[in-house]
Amino acid sequence: MKIFPILCLAIATVISLMLILDLSFRVDLELSLEPIRSTQNLFLKGKIAAARVYSNRSYQITEEGLYLPRVKPAERIELYFESKGFLKKTKSIRFVVKADLSDFDQDGYPDLLVLDEEDAARFRNWFIWIGMSAFKNDSLLWNEEERDCSGFVRYCAREALRKHDSAWLMQTGYAGPIFEDVQRYNYPNVPVLGKKIFRVKRGPFTDISEFSTFATARILYENSMRFVAKDVKVAKPADIMVFFHPEDFEYPYHLMVYLGDLGKSDNESWVFYHTGPIGEGSGELRFVRFSELMNFDPSWMPSVQNKYFLGFYRFKFLP
Repeated sequence: MKIFPILCLAIATVISLMLILDLSFRVDLELSLEPIRSTQNLFLKGKIAAARVYSNRSYQITEEGLYLPRVKPAERIELYFESKGFLKKTKSIRFVVKADLSDFDQDGYPDLLVLDEEDAARFRNWFIWIGMSAFKNDSLLWNEEERDCSGFVRYCAREALRKHDSAWLMQTGYAGPIFEDVQRYNYPNVPVLGKKIFRVKRGPFTDISEFSTFATARILYENSMRFVAKDVKVAKPADIMVFFHPEDFEYPYHLMVYLGDLGKSDNESWVFYHTGPIGEGSGELRFVRFSELMNFDPSWMPSVQNKYFLGFYRFKFLP
């Protein structure tokens, strides 16, 4: 009979401890954070006691608060706290990390979107080889409505910024070398812009209404790119060659992609592009030597002397 009182005492003790845990539950964090322009570690000062924590990202509880490693601008943070006792007290904290939207060079793209040199190299590699792969496999991600010169550039740019996981490889039928992904951000979750990565209005950045998922050849080079030079010696792989033939009323602007030598020992530069509609057809992709353009039709020569060649242009989010 002595067992029953002991059991009751044990149960009462457990209940008391669990109630104490509920009463000790505390979540008090400061959320007054400054806007950020790059991936960085954040610390939420405050106190967390007697709580289980669930989150949509990695975290670390310290005596001074909550540590969040490698937070990106405009990232959505979700935190859920639950007491360890019977009563299950809870608290939810959801917020979006403010992005610094400064546009100091007033090119229309917030400075936080400009990739560093390493990410730019990753972007260029993917951009080029995604385009090369399109010659072999018809990607499901390249819409039929985009089968022209600017649509090809938009497709390569979007896909170069994605995470290239197994699902992406299967969807695209990609047949090329594998590189590291761009680390700063990835499409379609580009900070501030989301899927709307192409600028459609001149001037410094004001808000997201100045961006779109679509841009014609003229709008693309005028707003999403900056002039580099008309001399190929200054160009980098994945720069865009822009031509303007005013006598072609339907398609006066044309874009080609400069590829460089593709790492070949013969130091021969290459170019690829989509022709745009030809006659009743939708056109085709072409892969040609740079020298062929220099020795073909003078109006298509990518040279300083050709008035129809506007020059080499580069996406504004590249350094």
